[in-house]
Amino acid sequence: MIVIMCIAMFGGCSNQAKKDTTSSSDSTESSSTSGDKNTPKSGTINWLCQDYGDVMQRLSEEYKKTVNSNVNFNIEIYPRTKLMEVIEIKLGAGESDFDLLFVDQPLIAGYTWKDYLLPLTDFFTEGQMNNFADADRAAGMVDGEFMAAPLMSSSCVLLINKTLLEQAGMVIDQKYYDLKERITWEKLKDLAIEFQSKMDRDHTKGLWGYAFDQAENVYQILALGNSLGEIGIGPDGVTVDGYLNTDGWVKALTFYQNLYTEWGVSPNGVTNDEVRELFASGKIAFYNTNSIRAKNFGFDCSVILHPYFEGGIAAVPTGSWHLGINKNSKNVDLTKDFLVWATADKGAEFWMLANNQVPAQKSLLEGIINGNYPAFNEWPLYATKVGVMQNLSGAAFPRPTSVGFLEFDTAMTAMFQDLRSGADVKTALENTTAQLESSFKRYR
Repeated sequence: MIVIMCIAMFGGCSNQAKKDTTSSSDSTESSSTSGDKNTPKSGTINWLCQDYGDVMQRLSEEYKKTVNSNVNFNIEIYPRTKLMEVIEIKLGAGESDFDLLFVDQPLIAGYTWKDYLLPLTDFFTEGQMNNFADADRAAGMVDGEFMAAPLMSSSCVLLINKTLLEQAGMVIDQKYYDLKERITWEKLKDLAIEFQSKMDRDHTKGLWGYAFDQAENVYQILALGNSLGEIGIGPDGVTVDGYLNTDGWVKALTFYQNLYTEWGVSPNGVTNDEVRELFASGKIAFYNTNSIRAKNFGFDCSVILHPYFEGGIAAVPTGSWHLGINKNSKNVDLTKDFLVWATADKGAEFWMLANNQVPAQKSLLEGIINGNYPAFNEWPLYATKVGVMQNLSGAAFPRPTSVGFLEFDTAMTAMFQDLRSGADVKTALENTTAQLESSFKRYR
């Protein structure tokens, strides 16, 4: 039995891909417990989930079909913000009425500090641990313990509306489409300004040269500073002075601000869903987004590598949801079997193919590149293949894992809003640094 509760659920955004019959690399080891069909365990796994449409149900059904038919699932689905609230309420109260939960990557350290999660280190073999992509495995580690296992990863790419560019009489060098060279932020800015001046200089037609998919989210915007060698939060996870109020961040966020103010090439005051609709309706020339946003649009669309600053390094947003076990769960054995299967065994491949998601396992990443999954050679899954190439190249930069990430996220979001309205960049950075230094005192 699989019971699914969709709480304030929005329409699923996953794209179902046809499953290739080729299995993942043999280096992905199976857990002796999750694969033991001679003595199947029975019971119900209560699971708190982020909204990914019907993929959780299908993943659960696959587990019942191929591993253990005696397990049942009670799945509660929430949109991201509500899920964060539910986790804080339930785990903060020490409740044991659910077992498994989606954990956003930068919150792992905070949940560990609050004693919400059960360590997972002993549940995985050495081969399984080594098969996780380095950045995703490291994101799950806190003080030497593996606290949450990556279910998936992500990568941002630059989608291009070639039809709009053709209408503007603009041609992008083929070397970018061939992935032989990564475009710089400086070059992209010039192209966006050229498009804006040719197609909608006075902003009366609703056309835009460039847009971030998540203009207020540190997931995307931190990559600007990362490309200039900045990190935002110090290695201890609780220091921002000297890491956020820097010349590099002033340069990065001045560029960000100018997209909306001086250059006027990016839409302001729109939600993430609205900017996605703007691109889908053919209103944006260059769109910086998660690779899963690629679709069969009603125009000629292509993909190139994520931009970087001239003289800097390639820095691509990455990281996504992990799975963790409630420390107070009364159902650990059954839950950990499913968790290992879903993140380090056949379940990881199933999720990748069902959701067009960049995987967090080296064998699957390499399988996409090596052609084991032909669907990723065709549009729109090809955009995810480009993301995979970036992650394998070492360009992936996850959000900082900090016990104070919620405070960091809130403060940075507010600062981004102020910057888009014209606030002084240096002053905004100093004020945000002071605010966070005060907030982080409780964690030191």
